[in-house]
Amino acid sequence: MSQLFENIPSQVSKYLKGMSSYDDPCFMLICVEKEITPFIEMIETEVDSEKPYDKTSIQITENLYFISLDCTHETMSNILAKLHKSMDESNINPHISVFRHNCLGEAEETFSWCGMLLNEVKEEFGDNGGYKVNDFQDRKNWPGIKKYME
Repeated sequence: MSQLFENIPSQVSKYLKGMSSYDDPCFMLICVEKEITPFIEMIETEVDSEKPYDKTSIQITENLYFISLDCTHETMSNILAKLHKSMDESNINPHISVFRHNCLGEAEETFSWCGMLLNEVKEEFGDNGGYKVNDFQDRKNWPGIKKYME
């Protein structure tokens, strides 16, 4: 399990267990140093503006938000650019990780990897905020999963 979670939060676990065996959404974790609640509407507006096929959103803690999105990697790139711009304009330095689930794998494992990726974002970008993506649909930029499996 990632350093972020000892156990998968119950609301997220319930969602992951309800996924179809053909689902391959992007899992997104958004972490801010402040309380995230005042920013949820802005986050949802930016995400919805790109019209993902489907979306599930769950506030995990006071500063951590989970979104599962069925969308293309192009749509995800647009969402990240919009989120980064909006949050920057609001003087928020979010840490964001995106990890696409492969329907051949276990959703709980992918969620854990998304948490590990979020830890990498926090270490790499520090107080400035930033994001990283691991999306096998973007073959040109896909970093693979080997380091998450070790």
